[in-house]
Amino acid sequence: MPNIHEATLIGLDWGTTSLRAHLIGSDGVILKTLSSPDGILSSEGKKFDEVFERIVGPWLKEKPNLPVIASGMITSRNGWLETPYLQLPACVSDFANALTKFKVSDNQNIHFVTGTSYENELGAPDIMRGEETQIIGLMPENKNKFEVYLLPGTHSKWAVAEDGKIKSFMSYMTGEVFALLTNHSILGTLMSENKSPLSDGFLRGVKTRIQSDASLLHQVFSARTLTLFDQLPNNEISDYLSGILIGEEVKSAKHNLNIDVSQKVQIIGRGDLTMRYSLALNEVQIAHDLANEHAAAMGLYKIAIKAGIIK
Repeated sequence: MPNIHEATLIGLDWGTTSLRAHLIGSDGVILKTLSSPDGILSSEGKKFDEVFERIVGPWLKEKPNLPVIASGMITSRNGWLETPYLQLPACVSDFANALTKFKVSDNQNIHFVTGTSYENELGAPDIMRGEETQIIGLMPENKNKFEVYLLPGTHSKWAVAEDGKIKSFMSYMTGEVFALLTNHSILGTLMSENKSPLSDGFLRGVKTRIQSDASLLHQVFSARTLTLFDQLPNNEISDYLSGILIGEEVKSAKHNLNIDVSQKVQIIGRGDLTMRYSLALNEVQIAHDLANEHAAAMGLYKIAIKAGIIK
């Protein structure tokens, strides 16, 4: 264990399927990170206090007065405490002022970062919880800079920040639609396992969607028909379908956010999904970088500083 006396803050990135606990030192240095499958929908159910004690209890035992700040789905209706959505545009100070202080015990509090909402041009609200903290962690010191952030996931987010504020965002149900089509539609009946990390079917699907103006609902059916006519191997169907859906998302986001060659998208994520989006962005000539994996911890630290939780 690192020297606990160097720590100034515990930051919790508590999502639907996982929990990442960060022990943060002065100047935002990450001293240690613990990863756990104890997301809000885990087998532990609503025993959030027990999970909290098990994960961060040893740190608090060593340094009882260490402040704790948390963000993510833990503040949703299915979480520990539901907090209201902060309407965009919003800066770091707005999130700091909107913190909810929650009493865990007589000696311990958690400061919850609320989620955000944005009303699009059609008058429909969009929401996110957790991603806003990651974006804050990466927002540049140059407040006039225009930034686009991509957060792949079950419900992917494309967010725009400028003038030190998160201005807007769009959600895409790409991951969930892929799971539904794969597991609960006829498209999945012919699929076989692909033992390689990524087959040629993925880029084929991306290019098929990007180069076409056909209906998406029509095009996804080709994931079945190409296989029936021996034009797509069974073990590439899943990647091909993934490519079509991610291709649609990237194509739509490029158009709706007016992303041009002068802009660079920051991808916030890890693993195979991040790689897939990187390949798709290459196909539409969108420059991009992979963001720091500790974006959430960095955001929690910035908010804690602004709120005066730490100095």
